[in-house]
Amino acid sequence: MIKIVTIDLDGTLFDPVKNVSDDNIKAIKKCQEMGVHIVIATGRPISGVKPLLDKLGLNTNNDYVILYNGAKIINCGTNELIYSSTIKGSDVKELYREACRLNVDFHAFRKNGELITPRHNPYTEVEATINKVEDHIHDIVSLDDNDEFLKAMMVGDEDNVTRIMNEVNPIYPNRFSMLRSSKIFLEFLDKKTNKGEALKSLAKHLNIDIKNTMAIGDAGNDIPMIKAAGIGVAMGNSFKEVIDIADYVTTSNTESGVARALEKFIINEK
Repeated sequence: MIKIVTIDLDGTLFDPVKNVSDDNIKAIKKCQEMGVHIVIATGRPISGVKPLLDKLGLNTNNDYVILYNGAKIINCGTNELIYSSTIKGSDVKELYREACRLNVDFHAFRKNGELITPRHNPYTEVEATINKVEDHIHDIVSLDDNDEFLKAMMVGDEDNVTRIMNEVNPIYPNRFSMLRSSKIFLEFLDKKTNKGEALKSLAKHLNIDIKNTMAIGDAGNDIPMIKAAGIGVAMGNSFKEVIDIADYVTTSNTESGVARALEKFIINEK
C-alpha cells in the first residue's frame, strides 16, 4: 500500500498558469483522509511553497515538504529540520567562475535561505518573484570558503542553459548533483543531494518501506525520485527522458494528471 507520495510542482501539480485543478485538490484531500503522506517536492524554498501548503492543508505536524530539490526536508507544522545538505563557499566561488567563463548569470541560496547574486538579472528576478524572496547583490569572489550554501545556479535563457549543459567543465557533473530544474535554471547541489535521496531519507524517518512510496514528476530533477519510489509516475507532458524511466505515465498537467495517478494507485486501488 502506498504511504508516501512525493509530488513535483511546475509541470506536474501546477497547470501552465500555476493553478491547481479542483480534481487534484480533491484527490490530495482524499489521500490525506486515507492516511497517506502527501509531500510536495520542489526546488523552491519554504517561502515559495507555504501558500500552497496552507491551501492544500499540508501544514500540520504530520506533513513534510522537500525543498531546494532535496537539500532540505522540514516538518510543515513544527518547522523541524528533518534533513539538510550543503555545499561550501569555495564550491560556489568555483562554480561562479565557470558561469563567467560560459557567459551566463549566476545566483546561490545560503543555508539560511538568503538569495545572493553578483548582479541583478531577469532570471534571478524570476527566482525571487516565484519564491517571494529578495535577491541580494553580493561579491561572490569574496565569500568565505567555509560558508554553507544549499545550492548554486547558473541561469539564462533556454538556449543558453541548453548550451552550457554541453559545455560545462566535465568535472562538475562528477563533483556535484547537477540538474536542470527548468528551462532557465541549471542547479548544482551536494553530490548526494536530489529529490530521490530526500524521499529515501523521509521514508526512513517515518519508518516506511521505500516500496510503499510513489513519486510524480515531469522534468530531469524529478528523475531520481521517480527511480527511487516504489511506483514512479511521469506526467503526460514530461520530457522524454522522464517518460522512459517511469513505471507509469499519467495524463498531462492540464488534465489533472496527479489526480488520475492518485485515483489509479491509491483511491480506487483494490
